[in-house]
Amino acid sequence: METFCKDYNNDFDCAAYLNTYFKDPKMEPRVLQNLHKFWSQVNKSDLKVLEYGGGPNISRLISACPYVKDFVFSEYAKHLRQAVQAWIDKDPKAFDWRDTFDFIVGELEGKGTDEVVKREDELRQKIRVIVPCDIKSDNILEIPASLGDKYGPPYDVVATSLCLEAVVESEQEYKDTVAKLAKLVKPGGYLMMHAVIRQTFYMVGSKKFYSFYLTKEMVEESMKNTGAIIMHIDMASSDTKVDYYPLADTQDEMFIYGRL
Repeated sequence: METFCKDYNNDFDCAAYLNTYFKDPKMEPRVLQNLHKFWSQVNKSDLKVLEYGGGPNISRLISACPYVKDFVFSEYAKHLRQAVQAWIDKDPKAFDWRDTFDFIVGELEGKGTDEVVKREDELRQKIRVIVPCDIKSDNILEIPASLGDKYGPPYDVVATSLCLEAVVESEQEYKDTVAKLAKLVKPGGYLMMHAVIRQTFYMVGSKKFYSFYLTKEMVEESMKNTGAIIMHIDMASSDTKVDYYPLADTQDEMFIYGRL
């Protein structure tokens, strides 16, 4: 039986991951379009938002930025947290997200170059803290005590993308984790998830990383079990074939959010 990598601290090549999957935002337009629609519909301001298990990826925050006062960004691996901090600090070695900002702010929102630059600066300011998180821990989110009152739960929106299936090892563990995330959401707030469906691996450089074989039914049932009212489900396969092979054996992608 083939064994897959699971060590995100030592085996995960951050640069390879970003350059493979995020260099061109049009490789994954569907989730970016879904996020754009979600935030346009929520249309509230001064929200506190948790991005859970975000990896080195800030693209999920761009559409949200005009509506959010404080982003709390969480990620398990230290070097991936550092990659986000490097972008905030304008480190010359940091990944360049400009094409993604151009796509979201320019194409999806129909705004000009000045607004693209403004959004980048705004997002850098609004990511207030970058903290560790660990699905396997009893305390899945590590907010320092000194920051707890300001940046700890509950949140208006808890969002996670391509995270849970990279870590959980059973359907029950997945459902338990979704339930824990839901407990971080304010009453009336939203839990939003972007997941890959029926995937067992994805490539990072030359290494195959593990992915738990999620089904649409598992994700939907997990959301319902939290008590959330499901507001929207989008399956990529509803109108197009999902084909990431040989980068991954993904069969589908799912975007879902519910209101607690």
